[in-house]
Amino acid sequence: MNEKDWLIIRAVYQHKNITRAAEQLYTSQPALSYRLKQIERKLAIQLFDENSKGLAFSAQGEFLASHADKVLRDMQQLKINLHSLDEQQQGEIRIGVSSNYAAYRLPALLERFRRQYPGVSISLTSGYSEEIFQRLQRDEIHLALVKDDFNWKEGKRLIDEDCYYLISQHELNFSLLPHLPQIKINHGPHITQLIERWWNANFSLAPRIAMTVDKLEVCLAMVNHGLGYAIISSYLPLPDSLFRLPITVDGQAVKNRTWLLHRHACDASALTLPFIQMLADAAGLPPVR
Repeated sequence: MNEKDWLIIRAVYQHKNITRAAEQLYTSQPALSYRLKQIERKLAIQLFDENSKGLAFSAQGEFLASHADKVLRDMQQLKINLHSLDEQQQGEIRIGVSSNYAAYRLPALLERFRRQYPGVSISLTSGYSEEIFQRLQRDEIHLALVKDDFNWKEGKRLIDEDCYYLISQHELNFSLLPHLPQIKINHGPHITQLIERWWNANFSLAPRIAMTVDKLEVCLAMVNHGLGYAIISSYLPLPDSLFRLPITVDGQAVKNRTWLLHRHACDASALTLPFIQMLADAAGLPPVR
């Protein structure tokens, strides 16, 4: 079996649906069904339980699928190790990163990458997600770590996720929130829209903005001193002394999500592939295919 066969087994097992697996793998349903038959013929096994309603794996299929992630991870690590043995592996990766991710998540990953690939330099730009995405569209950067997937049609992965909380020095009367001082942090347009959606679902009055700050540490300091409440994500550990309330819309928690966006060509690049794989490993994601 080759790498594509293992990707097919994993996708079909995850979705339990040929059509959805084919969509994930950017192929047609007939082509995927044919490949599954070829796998069965090569291994002389039966992947699916024909007596079961719907798509159910046989005992042999279950055993094969249980090994798919490990095999794919080993294949990916082999590629990365081979790239690392290339003495000519030198160059630059240009990365655009949303500000908070750059401050609180990325430094440790960059340190690890630099130790493993000393010949590869990182050129980093931080800012609002919308600005970073525009740089990716103009091919000014190789990788974008941003707060929205922007309906990007090429490579993308969700690599980080935090909840948003309403925090204050003391417990609040929720109904009085529009009349209390808010410490507002500049989140950028996308996150601002998420928070406004939550606010409008709960209140008819606009918030009373007492202060506007640009850094999470400043916001936390103001809240810690009882100067107002704030709405922030859990990038930094929140002090146990603070009152906190998860914010939700329609029963769903409002999430602060970070997406990795890139061109498909980066999956095969000797420079960017190891970095993409490191982000995937840190997020507990399957190997890059």
